[in-house]
Amino acid sequence: MDDQYFMELALRLAQERKGLTHPNPTVGCVIVKEGKVIAQANHERAGLPHAEVKALSIAGESAKGSTLYVTLEPCTHFGRTPPCVDAIIKAGVKRVVIATLDPNPLVSGKGSEAKGGGHRGPGGSFGRGGKEAKRRFFHIHNQGKTIHNP
Repeated sequence: MDDQYFMELALRLAQERKGLTHPNPTVGCVIVKEGKVIAQANHERAGLPHAEVKALSIAGESAKGSTLYVTLEPCTHFGRTPPCVDAIIKAGVKRVVIATLDPNPLVSGKGSEAKGGGHRGPGGSFGRGGKEAKRRFFHIHNQGKTIHNP
């Protein structure tokens, strides 16, 4: 199993919540250590913990030294919830694989550049799948309006 396999799992988790997380995007997260999934989660709805924080909570201490796969760049700002990047760094995650960068100007590249977290940017072929899974969210941030019947 490789990065592609685990990212596809994260994308499937995100799709489970399609249409249920507005105004937030659907996000899936998988945490892997020594080639095995130790935690997985998706974002349920606005105001609740993001997928990364849920998965880290499930993984507990096992998250230290792991690889975290997430379908959207982890947030770096305080909104209804604290920044996911802080939780990822605190947990000691060794590597983060991101399907696509967040178009939200509050994040937009900052989550993949966070110091001390071993973050890696978009995972090549994941970019298209990640963007397609978040088409409505991207349209809102890039165009300033909602699309209908995605």
